[in-house]
Amino acid sequence: YMIAQCLGAICGAGLVKAFQKPYYDRYGGGANVVAHGYTKGVGLAAEIIGTFVLVYTVFSATDPKRSARDSHVPVLAPLPIGFAVFMVHLATIP
Repeated sequence: YMIAQCLGAICGAGLVKAFQKPYYDRYGGGANVVAHGYTKGVGLAAEIIGTFVLVYTVFSATDPKRSARDSHVPVLAPLPIGFAVFMVHLATIP
């Protein structure tokens, strides 16, 4: 799975470079940078914590033991997941 993800990223970057070369060169291959006043370490830590919160929320919202106990949980699982995405974005995007 990880190899397929990496190959897909390489193919996607190649397509962007082939079809949008002036923009690719202007932005150095991408436009994602850490905001001024933050270091790369702080950005990495924010990504790690945000990913942990999202994965933990997905696992807890879709836990089969909880679904067996509470029949409404599978129907409402998207709500806490969406709220977690919203909160992580609020906390990590300056």
